[in-house]
Amino acid sequence: MVQKKDKELRGSSNGPIGGYHRWLKAYTQGLDWLLNLRTTKGVEVKASEEGEEVQAIREELKKAQTAKEKFKSTAIRIRKENAKLRDVNIATTKALEQETKRARREEHGQNKFRGALWGSNNELKLRREERDQS
Repeated sequence: MVQKKDKELRGSSNGPIGGYHRWLKAYTQGLDWLLNLRTTKGVEVKASEEGEEVQAIREELKKAQTAKEKFKSTAIRIRKENAKLRDVNIATTKALEQETKRARREEHGQNKFRGALWGSNNELKLRREERDQS
């Protein structure tokens, strides 16, 4: 509650504070167009006349919004293509790793077989040499 300091100020039970309301009334007297403007949620404030500059700016804004939408759709399309290529790259890498592992196992098996053959081959050579000597 506002306390009385002088005759201008009144509390909420005695009515509004007079100083501000008188100033506001005097300030807004010369503004006839103020009554024509009504702002509500979601409704644009429209002046009585729009200049050519305002129309040009609105057209430029529409063009900018169109360009933004095109850019956005292009960026989304590129992201999708990038994701597909990344998936293909990952699949190719996994297949290459599996093929490399398979080739290493096969080579290891061949080396083991060669080792076994080498030992038996040497044994055969020794037998032949013994037979030839005899």
